[in-house]
Amino acid sequence: MGDVLEFLVDGASGLAPGGVSGTAIVTGVCSKGTVGKAYLLGKHSDLEGLLGVGPLVDTLKDVFATGGQEPVVIAVPVEGLSGGYIGSVRHTGTGPSATATGSPAGNLDAVLKIKTAGSLGTATSELSLDGGKTFASAEATPANGQVTLGDSGATLVLTDEEQKEGDTYSVTVRTPIGPVEKVGTGPDIDVAGTVKAAGELVLKIVKAGGRNQGTYQLSLDGGDSWDVERTLPADGLIAAGSTGVTITVPASNMTVGTVYTCRLAPPVPSISGVMAALEKPLERYDVEFVLIVGPSDSSDWAAAGAKADALWNLHRPTYFKMAYRLPQDGETVDDWTAACKAELDSYAHRFVQVCAAYGEVSDPSGKRLMRNWAGLQAGRVLSIPVCRATGRVKDGGISQGTLDEDFNEAHQKILEKAGALTAKRYAGLSSAYWGDSRTLADPTSDFQYEEVVRTVFKAIRLSRMAALKSMYDEAGDPTLADNGGSGLNYLKACIEGAHGTMIAARPQELAASKVEIPAGQDIVNNGVAVEFTLIGLPIIREIRLFAQYVYAGSRQDPRLEVA
Repeated sequence: MGDVLEFLVDGASGLAPGGVSGTAIVTGVCSKGTVGKAYLLGKHSDLEGLLGVGPLVDTLKDVFATGGQEPVVIAVPVEGLSGGYIGSVRHTGTGPSATATGSPAGNLDAVLKIKTAGSLGTATSELSLDGGKTFASAEATPANGQVTLGDSGATLVLTDEEQKEGDTYSVTVRTPIGPVEKVGTGPDIDVAGTVKAAGELVLKIVKAGGRNQGTYQLSLDGGDSWDVERTLPADGLIAAGSTGVTITVPASNMTVGTVYTCRLAPPVPSISGVMAALEKPLERYDVEFVLIVGPSDSSDWAAAGAKADALWNLHRPTYFKMAYRLPQDGETVDDWTAACKAELDSYAHRFVQVCAAYGEVSDPSGKRLMRNWAGLQAGRVLSIPVCRATGRVKDGGISQGTLDEDFNEAHQKILEKAGALTAKRYAGLSSAYWGDSRTLADPTSDFQYEEVVRTVFKAIRLSRMAALKSMYDEAGDPTLADNGGSGLNYLKACIEGAHGTMIAARPQELAASKVEIPAGQDIVNNGVAVEFTLIGLPIIREIRLFAQYVYAGSRQDPRLEVA
């Protein structure tokens, strides 16, 4: 007795923990790294040294290009699958529809033309395997409607209905290494290997001659940028950068001016592989959102939605960003838009986003390749306050990307209304800009926009951490208006303080909030219910200008007082 005793009063500093804004997991396929391992990255990380090449690395470059000064990104490699595809059937005519199935084993542009009408087994058809340039002799359609498309690994399945004369069904099949197109009179070349990264190969013969004599230039991005002029190798093998493929030129003389092109489709993830790879990183790291790199459809979005629901139930509100596929060979932007809208119409979830914006993207090396812009948008999100729309014109356009010239305002409006994240052009401005940052929420939901989801998620995280201070605290006497700053009043004050950090933030993230603890609660048996309303900052989504013209000095001149 009779000494000085010390006590620490913790929790009085006003700190509001629990925020995860500006942090994200980005997961996708790459050529290096360990599947399922979390790599913590910054703007100066050696991406190629850690992760090699591939869609994940390309997207990370996009994220860091637009992510501001201090983005926090956790990369998670995923096992990759072949990037080839069997395109959707393009039907012309009034007859029944058809589908295509199989596994792409060879490049092909097939066209089936109904020669004579009738039911399956009776109607006749002609098949072309070169895009309609030549057709085989007419044969009866198979009774089961299954038409084998050469050695492509694809099968066209006709609907069991009356076939109409003159109808055509077109299918494009692509392996990871697309067909080699040649312009000029030179000999054919071969492209082989395992594709690790996207590429649009262009080989141009600059000087005629055979191996070790002729010269060439190589482009990996469709001719937007070129390597230096080089001599044809003695063994005829030309490595196509770090894409994983090799070009073989024959031993015969190459012809000057001949140009060869070939498109490389990068490997893609499976949604089951993605979810397996994310399991441990999501247990270890709490992030604002997860970006899944690679083409996806409504079944993938459903898996992401289920994971978002599971994380919500674990008190870790997190949303998912996905990417829709690029247009396929032979597919018009109109057809691509219709296919995307059909997928969007088939699924809804307020915590899932789908980016449909695409176009050529420039990286610091000068290479320009066509890809989805989800990475560019994710980086913008990491660099701005939670309440801000990524389409804010004052923040600048999407300078790294160029929209597909065939993508117009009609396509953009249709996809945006359907719930996709899109980019658009403004008359008078040069760059593309983000449109509404939509989620896949139903039209009745308050969470149709990403900035609303971000704001509410941040407030909920902060509110939960603030409320935890009152767990197992004495509630005080509910009949008294003032419990000396303890009990229920303390709980309310803590939550108000958490919201206050967002209200006082610069830029401001909330306009205001109202926290209430309804009276008359049975705290002993039911716990405490706290109700709060978050008052957000409205976004200007449309401006209408009304102009009128009057003559100076006239009665309509607003500068003059009317008696």
